[in-house]
Amino acid sequence: MDSPNDARDWVRSVPSVAAVSRLVETEYRFAVTEAVLVRSFNNDVYRVDTAVRSYALKVYGAGRWTLDEVRWEQQLARHLTNSGFPIAADVPLPNGDTVAILSAPEGERPVAMADWVPGEKPQPPWTDNLYWDVGKSLAQFHVAADHFRSSRPRHTVRTGHEVREVSDVLDIDSSRRRLVEGAGAEAQRQLTRLADQGLHWGTRHGDPSLDNIHVSDSGLHFYDLDLAGPGWQVEDLTPALSTGFADAFLAGYTAVRPLPPVELEALPWLRIMNIIENLHFHLVGKPAFQGTASLAEGWVEAGFESLAATARPLGLDI
Repeated sequence: MDSPNDARDWVRSVPSVAAVSRLVETEYRFAVTEAVLVRSFNNDVYRVDTAVRSYALKVYGAGRWTLDEVRWEQQLARHLTNSGFPIAADVPLPNGDTVAILSAPEGERPVAMADWVPGEKPQPPWTDNLYWDVGKSLAQFHVAADHFRSSRPRHTVRTGHEVREVSDVLDIDSSRRRLVEGAGAEAQRQLTRLADQGLHWGTRHGDPSLDNIHVSDSGLHFYDLDLAGPGWQVEDLTPALSTGFADAFLAGYTAVRPLPPVELEALPWLRIMNIIENLHFHLVGKPAFQGTASLAEGWVEAGFESLAATARPLGLDI
């Protein structure tokens, strides 16, 4: 019989501020003046203040990334910083490593620290100028990331099983299930075809939303590379292109990195896969660690509406 403290008995725990402060003082050898939990979700993020500067410390969810995959992420942050891209720079441990370990009931959790980026999250009302700047910055990210090389592994966030796993939780004869299966299958066929025509596979940010940007007097600063990894790079554009600021965003992006026809053709198909991935998170992933209450928050309804609206102009009569 398993022990009551077996890691399989735990989905997630939340480290206390005191535990995080001790870890920083022990592992990083910084004297902490204050620490606060900023966000607790897939990962737990803390702001850690010292007498000299402030940092963001991330405690990764157990089993999401290996230690070497987190090291890959820190190497990417360092590469971008060295390339002049404004992003939260990694903060190494005294021994030069970029990953520490926090023991938790659910297992070992990787820990990484970065500089706290200046500025604040953008606040509404949004503007064309803001989205133009975001598009330009994302293009600069992609240009710099194309020169990134690492011997560390990093798996793609998308497993390839999202369509089937979303379908499995839907009623067998429902229109939503037919929509997911039909749109997902056709998107995968089209992306395979476009890959043969040169669709660019590269390093993605993975979540270049306004939630992961600070705006300061010196401009935009991206942070949070937790969903970065190899993939169809142009997919990073799909969330912003579904907003009312799509034209401004695209103009900012293409001012730095023009889009060839094959990438423009891929955008709606990548949008379909992106929506299904988000539905997978809300229907499968999130309930596993946060419960089913969030299913009534509207995210799932909005996801199916977006999927239908994206599929319809593509001639998918599902």
